[in-house]
Amino acid sequence: MNYISALLVCKLSKTPVRFRELRNIRKKEKELAPFLHAIVLLNKGEIAYDREKLTNYYLKDGNIQNIAYGLVIAKKLKKDLPLSQAIEMDMNGIDFMKHYEDKLNSGDDKS
Repeated sequence: MNYISALLVCKLSKTPVRFRELRNIRKKEKELAPFLHAIVLLNKGEIAYDREKLTNYYLKDGNIQNIAYGLVIAKKLKKDLPLSQAIEMDMNGIDFMKHYEDKLNSGDDKS
């Protein structure tokens, strides 16, 4: 994905992004698509998060799409899941879709 496409995706989804962020990601030879998918999902889910912390985690080969899913699902289930905890869980190999699957299917709000 090129910069123009990335900026267009953000503009259409009303997700704030700076060209400098995109350039930094490409400079580190990372793909823009996973980053954009995560920030758009978080923006649409109205999730408050530390963008710099999330970006740095992605640049260190973190799975920010998994993090984004985790934060959105946790909000839907009315769970408190701070970004730092989501990152720690991702580093421990937790797949948030599987982790919360039963709770999502049953509508269970218990941990």
